[in-house]
Amino acid sequence: MKRSLGTTLAGAVLILTLGACSSTPPVAEMPEFISSASTAAYHQRIADYFAKKAAGFEAEARQHEKMAASYSGRPRGDPGVWAAHCSNLKAKLKEAAQEARALEKGHRDLAESLDK
Repeated sequence: MKRSLGTTLAGAVLILTLGACSSTPPVAEMPEFISSASTAAYHQRIADYFAKKAAGFEAEARQHEKMAASYSGRPRGDPGVWAAHCSNLKAKLKEAAQEARALEKGHRDLAESLDK
């Protein structure tokens, strides 16, 4: 048990370390980063940010889809309302992911044109 806990902790540290080294700007810096982007590298980093956002929205949409299905067997409360809530969030998250993917593509295209 100690060995698997140590392995888990080592994996978590590795993930956190790799995340800290990521080329994606922090969300708090995005407005300034976008307004000052003038090179292909900047636009690639912005595209990477939107790719991460899209992936997060897609993952959250999948979770809400599962939660909506989980409410179908609930004997108490108002599972219909809860399932509808999850279904609505799923749709909005999928839309947000599509918009983030469009922004990602736009910045990748711009980066490519600046590289030429």
